[in-house]
Amino acid sequence: MQDPDCPFCIDVIQDKNAAIVYEDEHVMAFMDYAPVEDGHLLIVPKMHYTDINDIDEEDYLKVHKLAKKMSPVLLKALSADGLNIGQNNGHCANQVVMHYHLHLIPRWCTSSPPSVSKQGRFARRPLTWERKIVDRKELDALAKLIRENLP
Repeated sequence: MQDPDCPFCIDVIQDKNAAIVYEDEHVMAFMDYAPVEDGHLLIVPKMHYTDINDIDEEDYLKVHKLAKKMSPVLLKALSADGLNIGQNNGHCANQVVMHYHLHLIPRWCTSSPPSVSKQGRFARRPLTWERKIVDRKELDALAKLIRENLP
């Protein structure tokens, strides 16, 4: 079931208006149009669920299995040093689209990837959560690069 008022259900899942990296009959991974970092992916179930309290356990597992599959691909494709995986529930927790989704955010320890550093929290590059709006062509190019690294 899809929600006709949900931008993920209509714009992304139904109309395919996104830089899609992976899709099967149950889940989809696509580029965030307002990424925290280059390569910021969103993973969603194709069925509409509002949040973690609403999602069916089977679809929850499918979303998280895809995150496990995509994580090493994302790290390799972008020569990233690390990865944040996050999920927000409710407006007060900064959930903007009320469709369950998981964020995969690649991270680098220095400003010039590939950095492949073991510096961790002592890295020279600060960890930020600020978002930027990215041109669709750039998102499509990153999606293609990531897809090329899928097994």
